[in-house]
This record gives sequence, structure tokens and C-alpha cells, in this order.
Amino acid sequence: MKRALVFVGLVLLAFALLGVSSAANLPLAGDLDPAFGSAGVVTHSLSSNESGIGGIAVQPDGKIVAAASGSLVRYLPDGSPDSSFGEGGYVATEISAEAVVLQPDGKIVVAGESRPVSSTIDSEFAVARYNPDGSLDTSFGTNGVTRTIIPETLECGGNWGASAQAIAILPGGDILAAGSVEIVDCYFPEDNWWALVRYTSGGSLDPTFGDAGIVQTAFAGQDSLSGIAVQSDGKIVATGTGGAWGHGGIDIATMALARYEPDGSLDPSFGTGGKVTTNPKLYYYGGPTAFQHGKILVAGSTSKNGNTKPWFPILARYDASGVLDSTFGQHGFAEIKRQLGAPTAMLAQNDGKILIAEGSSSIVRLLPNGRLDTSFGSGGIALLPYGISTLALQTDGKILGGGGSNNAWTLARLLGGNNCVVPSLRGKTVSKASVKLRKSYCRRGRITGRFSNKVDRGRVISTAPPRDARLPGGAKIALVVSKGKRP
Repeated sequence: MKRALVFVGLVLLAFALLGVSSAANLPLAGDLDPAFGSAGVVTHSLSSNESGIGGIAVQPDGKIVAAASGSLVRYLPDGSPDSSFGEGGYVATEISAEAVVLQPDGKIVVAGESRPVSSTIDSEFAVARYNPDGSLDTSFGTNGVTRTIIPETLECGGNWGASAQAIAILPGGDILAAGSVEIVDCYFPEDNWWALVRYTSGGSLDPTFGDAGIVQTAFAGQDSLSGIAVQSDGKIVATGTGGAWGHGGIDIATMALARYEPDGSLDPSFGTGGKVTTNPKLYYYGGPTAFQHGKILVAGSTSKNGNTKPWFPILARYDASGVLDSTFGQHGFAEIKRQLGAPTAMLAQNDGKILIAEGSSSIVRLLPNGRLDTSFGSGGIALLPYGISTLALQTDGKILGGGGSNNAWTLARLLGGNNCVVPSLRGKTVSKASVKLRKSYCRRGRITGRFSNKVDRGRVISTAPPRDARLPGGAKIALVVSKGKRP
């Protein structure tokens, strides 16, 4: 009888171990989605006039639109080209696209730059609108495209250019494009500043916005705009960097924010006269922005050695008035102490978690308080073999990351959700262990007892699998609980 019980026990143990092993081999949150493209990645060879993906948008039907310099592509949800769009899923574009957004009617709007314009104007803002089938919408601008020279007068020889880096559809249907202007005059250093341009739904400059449709904002002289976000009341938040030249390069760098009224005027209720900057002594570069439950997030980077590598991502959170949120990170800043490079894109999930892409090779997920989310990837970081410049979220929580390297653009899809990362439970009661398991996206599995001279009766001795093991969310964790000292 004892031998039979031992045999049954060994069989049950084998099945339990098999379950753990098979679960461990399943894809985890932060892994490439094997159901997308080729092992989670779609690639597209680049011609001489193309570049990596600048923007991604997800349609309500799950189709994915990717925009880049020279191309606009639409993929089916599985990553294959959509043959109903353009020619085999591809459309050649007239502009170098850096951003894409969808209108409620399904039309696709891209923004970037058009070049060259003249011997003194290197580039200009360019916005194009496409019908759902990929054809240019001829009711917009001139044959589907509108171009805008940011008006400036050079004091002497030189040239200038402007490029849109971000785009948004405003309440009412107007289109906002935002980016930076650069002047290379006969004086050194050159100047850079922000520019926002608002267009009517037909592609004309909106005369009710700023100066004949254009707003320009300067901070420190070497300024670059990285992102915009539109509040529900129509106010516009723009973020980026305010920099100033010094010895051998930019000596001062600050995260910079500005909030505008719907008419383009700076909002006096935000920061100082509508602007906010970080302390220059911190040497923080600013980057893209996102809203998180009414707060304003700004991603950026910092260096421990001035304007030199290595760079560390940094995240700041502000309240609605432009004041740093002291409950976030340390005094409003959350620094990711990994040499990951500068953030290129950022999204806030509905649960408040924050996704950051950095240009070299990773997507990072943070908890709402700014700490690395260990339930994603490896310790909160998903490493990829190429650079990521833009992000998008699908309705099922899967994450799209676009970029490019080695003469090809790449579009990857990562699994979302939360991994079960087995917490330390030794010495805890079963009830407290169960609560901690739930907070770690795990479930309590089978409980077995064992005598122990070191762990009190009713408290956890060990788990299977052990502490720090990563499993798909909801995995069952077996507990070994003390039966007290051996009699």
C-alpha cells in the first residue's frame, strides 16, 4: 500500500512539474508575439528615399498603418500587407513622414517635411491626408497635400528649415502639426525653436490660431519639440528640450513644456506664463509626452557627465498646473538607472502603467509611480535587436514598436499583460501569501505540508517554482507549508 501511494505521489509530482515546465515555455508579457509577421517582426527593405518607421496608428478593425519617409503601409492584424490598400499594401508618399494619426472617418493624416524648397529654405512643414484605400484625399490641401513655410527673415546669408514631428486631430476636426525650426545664418550658433501649425479640416491654415495659423515658441535658443498632447478641453501641451550653446556644444539642457489655449496663445495658468522648464543644473533633455489620469508625463534623458554618454532615461510627472508631482519617483522625477539611451516614444496604458521606447533597442514598462514594472519583460525591460522610434497600443493590450536598422524598417509586436513573477513568501501565512501572489499576477496552487524546525507552523517554507521565476500571468504557484517541528 505504501509503495502504491509513493508511486501515485511521484506521478502527481511529475504532472505538476510538467505543468510548470510547459507554462514556463509559453510566451511572456514583453516577448515578441509569435502570431505576428515572422516570429513577431515584420521587415520592409528600404530604398534610397525611405527611412525607418516614424509613426504607427491602429485602426478600429485592427489593421495597422505605418508611416515613414517615402512610404505608407497598411498591415493586416497578423502583420501581412493589406492588399486592399494602395498597391499590395504600400503607398509611395510625397513627404518624409514622422507622425501619423487616424481621423474618426477612417482617413489617414501624416505629417513631416518636404524638401528642398529653395536655395535658402531646406525644408517646410508638410501634411498629407489619404483615403482609407490609400489614395490621396484631393479635398485636402492641394491634391491631398499641404505645405507650410514657417516665415522667417534672414539677416544675412544662410538657410533655414522646419519639420513636423507630431500630429493630432483637435476637437472639431482641425489638424495640429508641431515640430521645430532651425536657422543656420551667417552667425554662430544657429537657432532652433518650436513651431505649431493648425489647419482646417480642408488643409488650409486656420487664421484663428496664433499668427495666421502658426505659433512659434522659444526657450533657450537651441530648442527642439518632441511631442504634443491635446486635453479634452482643447488645450495643447507640447514638450521637448530647451538648450543653450556653450563651450564645445550645448552647455545647458532642460526639459521644456508649454501649454497653449485652443487659439494658440500661451496658457497663463500653466507654469510661468504658459512655460515650464527644469533646473538647468540637472542637465535633462526633454522628449515625448503623454497624459496619465490627468497628470502630464514627460520622458527625457540625463547624463552623469554633462553633454556626453552614457545616457539614462528620466521621466517627469507634472500636475495640471505645471508643478512637479512630488508623489512620483523622487521629487517628481523617476530615473531609470540603466544605460538605455534617450526615449523616442511614450504611452500611458489605461491602468496607469507607462511604456517608453528608447532608440537603441528596448521597450521599458514602468509602474504608475515610475518604478520598473517587473511583470513585463526582464525586470521591466524588453530588449529588441533593432532601434525603436515609435509606439502604439492595440485594444487587446499588445504593443507595437516601429523603427529601422540595416537598410530595413521593422515593425514588432510584443505581448502585453502581466507576467507572474514568483515573490518571496517564506515565513508568511497562507492568507498573506495568497494576497501577495495575487499582487504578483500569480494564483495559489496546491498546498502541501512538511515538518520544519525553522519555520513556524502554518507558514510558507518554499514555493514551486522558486522565487523570481517568471511565468505567464495567472500561473499557479504551489506552496509548501510548515507542519511545525517534527515530533
